[in-house]
Amino acid sequence: MRIEDLFNNIKNSSEIKPRKEFIEYTKKNLLLEAKKYNKRQKVKKLSYLSSSFAATILMIIWISFFGGTQYIADSVNQVMASIKNNNENGPFTTDNSTVDTPYKTVSPSILIYHTHNTESFTDLLNIEDPHQALDNKKNITLVGQKLAESLENNNIQTLHDKSNIHQILKDRGLSFSNSYEVSRDIIREALDDNEDIKLIMDIHRGSESRSVTTTEINEKKLGRITFAVSELSSRFEENKKIAELFHNKLEEKYPGVSGGIILKGHEETESTYNQDMFDNSLLVMIGGPENTLEEEYRSVEILSKVIGDILKELE
Repeated sequence: MRIEDLFNNIKNSSEIKPRKEFIEYTKKNLLLEAKKYNKRQKVKKLSYLSSSFAATILMIIWISFFGGTQYIADSVNQVMASIKNNNENGPFTTDNSTVDTPYKTVSPSILIYHTHNTESFTDLLNIEDPHQALDNKKNITLVGQKLAESLENNNIQTLHDKSNIHQILKDRGLSFSNSYEVSRDIIREALDDNEDIKLIMDIHRGSESRSVTTTEINEKKLGRITFAVSELSSRFEENKKIAELFHNKLEEKYPGVSGGIILKGHEETESTYNQDMFDNSLLVMIGGPENTLEEEYRSVEILSKVIGDILKELE
């Protein structure tokens, strides 16, 4: 009798108190099924044991006659060497290749934000007047996002703030001149929450004509990268030093891409550009209103590589 038939008999039985014969019959069938189950389990266990025994014999033959001992020894040595390198070099790996190992971080090392977030591009907005290149959605924030993605691809953790500062000004009834007051709150919060930040970048686009903001590398056009430093900052010397480091590195690796450093004194501005809040604080202008987004992205790829080099120097 199959076990299914047995349970059907129990299910369909009309007796509330089964007869003695029924109980004995049921007991006998249950014991029989239990024996069959145990037999199947023993067969499986024997099969597993046989496979394990065969594998062990093969391993012994391999080690004894085919150089397995040397292979195991070499593997152990490789593992130990790897552990030693990790202990000595921290998060960096060393080998004989010429590939530059990217800077690796766990928490954000860079803050990117946009004080003048509506700055945009004529080509992106399909307009001709560069003075009208302003937009709430399609703007310089896209360039900052591309930079953040490029840095992340190089294992550099980046905090990209996409706050619509223009809208915040409107909501608070403030004027455009109050933009840096709003972005100051963004910086303060980021520094409070992320103690490992090593570089702060306020990404803008310039306002000059295309002939000034555009250069060429490997027969491809891209936007020049220019740095502005406020002389009003209480950290002016430190701010200037990091801007010079970026300018010199760009000149060294990509001559002509840097648009130089612009020093802003009392005659040009009344703002510190919030550079007084952090030593390694940069105001970066990438291209101008007549540059295309594709050209901006090429600039960003170059800038991300330079950032990786500079972060190593800031260690």
